[in-house]
Amino acid sequence: MGAFVNPLMSLFIVEGLQTPPVYLGVYMVAVTITGLVISQWLGGMADKGTSARKLFMVAVSGMVCALVTFANATAFWQVLLAGVLFLAMGNAAIPQMMTVARQWAGRQQNIDITSFNSRLRAAISFAWVGGPPLGYLLAAGGEFSRSFYFAAVCALVALIFAFKFIPDYSAKKSQNGREPAAATSLSFWLLGLAIMLGSTGNIMYSSALPLYSITELGFAEHTPGLFMGVVALLEIPIMLYGAKLAKKYSKVAMLAVAFCCAIVFYLGVFFATQVWHLIALQVLNGLFYGIFAGIGLTVLQDQLPERIGFTSAFYTNAIKLGVMCGAGATGVVAQFYSFRFATLGSMLAASLALGCLILFSYVKRQEQQETVMPVLQEGLVE
Repeated sequence: MGAFVNPLMSLFIVEGLQTPPVYLGVYMVAVTITGLVISQWLGGMADKGTSARKLFMVAVSGMVCALVTFANATAFWQVLLAGVLFLAMGNAAIPQMMTVARQWAGRQQNIDITSFNSRLRAAISFAWVGGPPLGYLLAAGGEFSRSFYFAAVCALVALIFAFKFIPDYSAKKSQNGREPAAATSLSFWLLGLAIMLGSTGNIMYSSALPLYSITELGFAEHTPGLFMGVVALLEIPIMLYGAKLAKKYSKVAMLAVAFCCAIVFYLGVFFATQVWHLIALQVLNGLFYGIFAGIGLTVLQDQLPERIGFTSAFYTNAIKLGVMCGAGATGVVAQFYSFRFATLGSMLAASLALGCLILFSYVKRQEQQETVMPVLQEGLVE
């Protein structure tokens, strides 16, 4: 559902509804903020024992309502209203499914969390292999309703599948509920900021890509879906192999390499003029997003192992805030310059993310030294 709808929204709002590019930022900010609130609310219900499977079904039902409204919308305000009321709820589907998956993993033996999280992300990325190309193919010629109706059918299938086959778990009550929660340190917030900036750069590129490639470079209407499908196909094996590499190498160092790939990729997109240029550059994009999405959640969870629920929600919110900032910045840049220059914004975001990651490593060492020194001094006194 997401692979069908999300890549199309920028083209649908600007070209399909004939609205200024800045309206794209208004839509994304409104839907993202509403989605954050709804996701947090549903997540709290899941933590209190409400079935995550049922909450997933509620979210998918919201997606169906949004898709049907989009297919029949004739004005921006209709899309905005459906996005805030229904699509924001639908965006909670993935977090709820990840909750179901984690509840299942907690009942299993010998589960490697890094590999498990990477496989979850790979499953999500797998949908992006065929989703965007097929979505753009169905929407060719301005027939966006065909894509929206097809996605609505997929949503109904997901609803039936969840009802029939998905296990129904509820959250276990913590046995250490009276113990004080570990404090969030400065290094943790720096790491979260790096992840948010990585998401910002990615969404600025993906939001600008359809209009940049079609209206500014003159490519065929199906090419944006082709680019997204190629990178999704590449990032899946990178995610799975990255989980194996994380056992040998530092996860933080791997994230730094991913941000370096992103910087080079966005710079390359800015200067690309041919279809094959962008297809070749997707190798770097696949390396970036495969590592970033594959181990990002695990890196955060490693910082606060006693607060897995908090770090999982924090990770999701950081990604969503990045989406909001990236989409809003794309609309502003396109309004005053062009969609091409949005890729420079992506490069700036990736550079800042790399800087935050370097600063995280420095602050983390300082925090560890501050923790070790009192212990050593106590030992010397004894």
